[in-house]
Amino acid sequence: MLQAVPKRFKLFLKNIYFFFYLNDAEEREKLILIGDSGLFDLEYYNSQLKFSFLTQCGAITHYLKKGYKLSVNPNPYFDTKYYLDSNPDVRQNNKNPLYHFLVNGHKEDRNPNMEFNTQLYILLHKDELQTRKLNPLFHFIQHNPVGKTFGNNATPKEALANGKNKPSAPNLIESIKNKNKRSGIPRLLELGFEFTPAEAFDEEYYLELNPDLIHPDIIPFQHYMTQGWKENRNPNAWFDIPYYLETYKDVKDLELEPLTHYLLVGKEQGRTFKKVEHGNVQAYFEFLNVQNQKREPGMTTDYVEFEEHVALPIDLRLIAFYLPQYHPIPENDKAWGKGFTEWTNVSKALAQFGGHYQPRLPGELGYYDLRLIDIQRRQIELAKNYGLHGFCYHYYWFGGQKVIDRPLQQILDNKDLDFPFCINWANENWTRRWDGLDQEVILKQNHSPEDDLAFLEEIKPILLDKRYIRVNGKPLLMIYRPTLFPDIKETVARWRKHAQKIGIGNIYLVLAHSFDKQDPREIGFDAATEFAPNNFNVKDVTHTLSLFNSKYSGRVYDYKSAINYSVDYKEPTYTKFRGVCPSWDNEARKPGKGSTFVNSTPLLYMKWMEYVCFYTNQHRAGDEKIVFVNAWNEWGEAAYLEPDRKFGYAYLEATYTVLRKFNRDKLKLLFDTQNTQKKSDTAVVLHLYYMDLWDDIKLELDHFKGDVDLYVNVISKASIEEIRKIQNDFPLAKIYTFENRGRDVLPFLKILKIILPLKYKYVCKIHSKKSLHRIDGDNWRNHLIRSLIGSPERIKEATARLDDNVGVLVARGNLFSYKEWMGSNSEMINRFAEKTKLQVPDDFTFPAGSMFWCKPAVFSKLLQGMDESDFILEEGQLDGTIAHACERIVGLLCISEKLKIEEI
Repeated sequence: MLQAVPKRFKLFLKNIYFFFYLNDAEEREKLILIGDSGLFDLEYYNSQLKFSFLTQCGAITHYLKKGYKLSVNPNPYFDTKYYLDSNPDVRQNNKNPLYHFLVNGHKEDRNPNMEFNTQLYILLHKDELQTRKLNPLFHFIQHNPVGKTFGNNATPKEALANGKNKPSAPNLIESIKNKNKRSGIPRLLELGFEFTPAEAFDEEYYLELNPDLIHPDIIPFQHYMTQGWKENRNPNAWFDIPYYLETYKDVKDLELEPLTHYLLVGKEQGRTFKKVEHGNVQAYFEFLNVQNQKREPGMTTDYVEFEEHVALPIDLRLIAFYLPQYHPIPENDKAWGKGFTEWTNVSKALAQFGGHYQPRLPGELGYYDLRLIDIQRRQIELAKNYGLHGFCYHYYWFGGQKVIDRPLQQILDNKDLDFPFCINWANENWTRRWDGLDQEVILKQNHSPEDDLAFLEEIKPILLDKRYIRVNGKPLLMIYRPTLFPDIKETVARWRKHAQKIGIGNIYLVLAHSFDKQDPREIGFDAATEFAPNNFNVKDVTHTLSLFNSKYSGRVYDYKSAINYSVDYKEPTYTKFRGVCPSWDNEARKPGKGSTFVNSTPLLYMKWMEYVCFYTNQHRAGDEKIVFVNAWNEWGEAAYLEPDRKFGYAYLEATYTVLRKFNRDKLKLLFDTQNTQKKSDTAVVLHLYYMDLWDDIKLELDHFKGDVDLYVNVISKASIEEIRKIQNDFPLAKIYTFENRGRDVLPFLKILKIILPLKYKYVCKIHSKKSLHRIDGDNWRNHLIRSLIGSPERIKEATARLDDNVGVLVARGNLFSYKEWMGSNSEMINRFAEKTKLQVPDDFTFPAGSMFWCKPAVFSKLLQGMDESDFILEEGQLDGTIAHACERIVGLLCISEKLKIEEI
């Protein structure tokens, strides 16, 4: 019919259609807001469509309903696809991107394109924007009538040269040449540059330095702007991200993207972007001054004050290695000079690169001398206060000669120092190189059968002390390097026999996996232990540094990679205790040649500690619930829990925060709830991360009218009172506290292992999401839960549909196309598919939001293809995590079972 009317009338009908397509007040309000914003360019919009006859009203309506889904841009400055890709919450909630940016996006520092830094622009023009109540992008366009293309995977220069999406305004470079115009993107030529951030970005360099990013789904510049700079990935050969962030604390604290900041204001302010040249003494001492200031209490938010705590009723035993080398001895005087102690090296350490935390300055205890027993008394008070179980003293014995043994002897002589302890025989050579090898030896080990027996005789009083740590009644004796013995199996047999003879009884032998990973059973030992970070496979990041010392030959590693290595742990067939370290840097002992871990913080340490404690609580029993910390006071290796002047008591506080989650009374209460039997064919699995949402969710659970088995996973810091409230409201609820890794996904997998053998017909998975990155997080959660269990009728409908050929039911509006929403998840999905021998189609649907009804058998392959080691450390990403991959894998699982996914 439309074909029969004149062309001009068709134009009229088309625009009228689009206008009345917005059939409610809310949609018309959006149209008016966009129309009044000054951010909709009719000519530019029409130029991107096959037809170019829409009026302003019709074009805005088209963009609101259809255009944004086609990745059409409303003006040369607003990149629709980029905005949706960068803000998956906007896409998932079917929000129009420009409308979202106008109402909330600019307030939340969301960027309209890859180069426009909203946060930085608002900081620079704050007064004018507030006074005139202007959107930052509109203000930028007002002052910069520049046509700019941000799409089609082309740089602005390429896009302009190729005539793609031709803008109606002048070329960017021409505009910059007009020095009278202030710019949100800087007056680059005036500052000595003739490129924008995109043109300053060297894609070839970026990919060569970061081969892990070579993937068809990754646009390098977009990766850099949204994520790469946060990972210290440099955008080109001349701009140094770590140096810039460490040098300019205002940029780091405000989390500003460094390259844009430099081009916009940094250069004009005289800031530098290059590595500090070696020999630049002034620059070095400026850096050192900043470092020292940061250690003053009150100068930094990193500092945590002392807090007195109550004793913790826990079964976990956290044992910290203890170095006694903080008092002078003749051997050290001879080797190093009169009065040498560990502090000699610690106090003279120097920072070797930008951001290097050296020297390390002690806090409350100062440069202590362990000949003063009051120091040991305070150390014990601190360790007890923050939940540690005991110390493992490094023990130095060389063929009958004991050294630096005074601290341990003072413990033995003073029974009022009531704190458990054990010893680790450091049975290697003592050298000036701190490596235990055969060069520059101070004291040499000479293992022999006679030496074996003499050593056991020597330590007998130690092992028989009432405070000595025991495992199943046996004193725990650790050997640092068993492979240095001529025949360690013979030594062990000799020890065990002689220990019985002299009244020690059975001993519990532990070897440290500090240099090798031998099965302890092969040499007669009872167990092994990690000695973090020794023997860890970690990421070398030395090439990213700004060196102060041109002769630096040390290696620098990423602390986060040590955590991920720890998470990727495979339980051996023998007993192995887990270990952590708060940080590590032996620069003090090996100036210019040390091994350093960067990016260590109390928060990351706490996450690592939490994981290891959860693991130990689950995989060990009785006296073997032990975790070793390296260390209490290894200041020469920057591995210490003791307070320092930068962090204060932060590492100790982090330790206590983790340990209190393993309250014995709370764990018993949880265990008692888990003994209830299956009562129904329907199970609800609730991940209750936000305990304050229990009352709201309970109202929805009441729609089951009691005919359901409820499995609840609570956050580990949930109190006994909060758990009892759930128990009172749902007496048969089974309550767990699996760690919140992979957000709600790993807890769901753990509960799946429990419920799959019980053969439930129906399972409903819900969780207490708040989606804090979304302005409508509460509404989205309520919509998801109420769509699934919002009434008895809805529950009845869901179970009836699952009786049909349906595997998963999801709330209406939350099914998405994998092809369109692959994001950065394809690698994990392909890896899972290969492991489970599944085919990945070009496209399929998957449920977003991680809440659904399902037939539990759908997920059997998920347990085959994933385990705890897949859930590595997250850093708050909005996409590309194992949780996001699992959302998509749900769709893949339904295909493999020939079942449908439908909305309800």
